[in-house]
Amino acid sequence: GSVVTVVDISPAMLEQDHAVALARGLKLETLAASMDDLSALGEGIFDVVVQPVSTCYVPDIRKVYREVARVLKPGGMYMSKHKQPVSMQATLKPTPYGYVVQEEYYRQGPLPESAPSLHREAGTLEFVHRWGDMLGGLCRAGFSIEDIMEPRYTEKDAVHGSFAHRSAFIPPYIEIKARRLANELVSGPKIWTPLGG
Repeated sequence: GSVVTVVDISPAMLEQDHAVALARGLKLETLAASMDDLSALGEGIFDVVVQPVSTCYVPDIRKVYREVARVLKPGGMYMSKHKQPVSMQATLKPTPYGYVVQEEYYRQGPLPESAPSLHREAGTLEFVHRWGDMLGGLCRAGFSIEDIMEPRYTEKDAVHGSFAHRSAFIPPYIEIKARRLANELVSGPKIWTPLGG
């Protein structure tokens, strides 16, 4: 019974969405756009935004948050799933020392291309987003974080080097439930003094 709009940068993906919706008797609207530029959508028109793992494909997660905040109604819910920073930085296969962090946390630009893996997407540009941008950026965009979950992908006796084995050492994802604050709460005074600063 919901009115659903699907946004994807890939017209081919949107065609697949239409085909599945048609097969299931669902109605949806589609928009070919980047998640960090939703200017084709009006302000405050959605009650809920659900975003699967995808922010790793944009250089600046804060732009995505600002766009989602703009299109959500005050009080609207934002459910999003992201790749954890350390999961993006660490080796995909274990070394004699375990899974090793090999990419800089404060790196600029995309990560080097990856081999095919359940943890990384081969043939794509992926970016490490720091916790300050992932969580703080969400708050600064006008959201209140209501819950944070780390889905568990481990399995007892997982094969050494498998997705489930690595996930026991480095959780791959984080899910965030956030609510769009009322406009008057967002535009209030913003005072922040870092510790020791």
